[in-house]
Amino acid sequence: MQSTTSTFQSPWRFWHGAAVLASAMTLYILLSWAHMEIVRQTVGMQAYLGEGPRLPPHVLVAGQAIKAGALLTMLWLVGLRLKGLSARWIGLVPVKPVWIGLGVLTGLGGFCLLLALAKLIVVIVPDWLAFAQAPFALDAGNSLAGSIAFLAMTLAITPVAEEIFFRGFLFRWMSGHHRVWLAAGVSSVMFGVAHILPPQAIAATLMGLVLCWLYWRTGSIWPSVAAHVTNNAIGIGLGAAAAGGHLPAWLTP
Repeated sequence: MQSTTSTFQSPWRFWHGAAVLASAMTLYILLSWAHMEIVRQTVGMQAYLGEGPRLPPHVLVAGQAIKAGALLTMLWLVGLRLKGLSARWIGLVPVKPVWIGLGVLTGLGGFCLLLALAKLIVVIVPDWLAFAQAPFALDAGNSLAGSIAFLAMTLAITPVAEEIFFRGFLFRWMSGHHRVWLAAGVSSVMFGVAHILPPQAIAATLMGLVLCWLYWRTGSIWPSVAAHVTNNAIGIGLGAAAAGGHLPAWLTP
């Protein structure tokens, strides 16, 4: 077992890794700004603020695609291709099934934490209830294509993209230049901030620490991907049940 105070081998020098991070964040911000401007001029910003109708599926899918595309594109161009690195350096390597199972349990625990935080925040700040509404619901009001695209993005593309970037690159790069515990803390906070809403941000930050540990122990992102997929799948499943009025009060914010 490795020492939690040692560094985790990184192929990126500090300034090279900083360039990857800066380029990915710049592209993401620019694309997000353009996306938000389109939303403002079409469906309106009320949907993002918990008022009015839910966001159309294509708006949500576009938002997730922008994040995944920006993170992976710049990581591939600046982080891998420029240095001639293979995908194994970002954790795309096989892992034993037991670690996948541990990842699934981590995802379940992370969702329970998210639910508890959401309920607590709604109790403390009742006006926050508007933000607790799921922006998308699997119901008859959505097209089949829109629902499939949303599920594919939420359960496959986004978890893989975020784990590759935040664990496979960001944590590994930082831990190559700082103590592992510090790299895990900073990368997890950045992962949490990317989720914006307080309950999601806090839960993502805390779960990110466990996901870093899984990656550090295995060298593979697949356990953390399993956790991410499990967390998202539970959220979508409960959201669908809530939309149909089949969810008990203790499972809602």
